[in-house]
Amino acid sequence: MKQRSRSRKGKLNSRPGARLRSIRERLGLTFREVHAVSLRLVKEFHQPAFEIQPSRLHDVEVKEVVPSIYRVCALACAYGRSLGAILALYGIPPVSRKRSPQSSAKKSR
Repeated sequence: MKQRSRSRKGKLNSRPGARLRSIRERLGLTFREVHAVSLRLVKEFHQPAFEIQPSRLHDVEVKEVVPSIYRVCALACAYGRSLGAILALYGIPPVSRKRSPQSSAKKSR
């Protein structure tokens, strides 16, 4: 069985799921409250993929299951974070806002 490293305070190291759990707990949100936020997104955008069942959130936090992009968006909304901030937990760098070489070439024509 694989062992998890712990920091001085006994918390899990900076794995994405553990960091998401830390954010949720600091905000005082329960699994059910996060689920309720996700259901509002399902209703507003008519997209069932936004739903985060409490058991799925547990899997994301504890078993390090990587959430779908829809669930990442729902987490960002529930936690009051930007999509980029949640993606950064998974090592996905922010997208540069510079113009791509293609768009620059089109403009110079």
